Amino acid sequence: MLFTIGHTNHSHEEFLNLLRANKITYLLDVRSTPFSQFTSQFNKNVIADFLKKNGVNYSHMGNFFGARPMDKSLYTEQGYLDFEKARESNSFKKGLENVILGLNKGYNIALMCTEKDPFDCHRAIMVARGFELNGVEVSHILPDGKIITQSELNNRLLDKYYPGRNQMSLFSDISSLPEEEVLVLAYRRRNTDIGYHIQTDEEEEYASIYNGIH
Repeated sequence: MLFTIGHTNHSHEEFLNLLRANKITYLLDVRSTPFSQFTSQFNKNVIADFLKKNGVNYSHMGNFFGARPMDKSLYTEQGYLDFEKARESNSFKKGLENVILGLNKGYNIALMCTEKDPFDCHRAIMVARGFELNGVEVSHILPDGKIITQSELNNRLLDKYYPGRNQMSLFSDISSLPEEEVLVLAYRRRNTDIGYHIQTDEEEEYASIYNGIH
């Protein structure tokens, strides 16, 4: 089975309990940069060693599934990562094939990123959506141990961006579209809201560093 999980500020023990509760045997790190000054317990080498000691395999797959790829052609004219383009990239497709191979071998796999809510994270809106479109069911492990499916997340997207989608309107043709087409639009709007913005985010990082120095 395929899951996603956000490490947030969990302790190692809390995180391991979530993995064990869902019989996770392989953790795939989908962060572009697998390090954090705020949650150093999830720095790449630290979490990899901890998981190895507790019988869970670890691999970093940021080059395949990361939210901040180096390829500028995957970004929109507005400067944010286009999740649809990213899913069509050779690296994403290669990563997807490798994960499906692992699933077929019987591994229970979790894709890990940082955010606690999958609704706010590329692991669900970009990566898990890619697996869903390829016929793989995905579930999301929440910080309290509850599970939501990608289908439930889809409904949340529709309710957020098109709450009146089933109502006739003189000013919108959404009600005439098949739900799957409306869902595509909802994913695009979520992409716009949470996608890594190469200019804004880099400027904020620079400003943070600059202010720290001065």
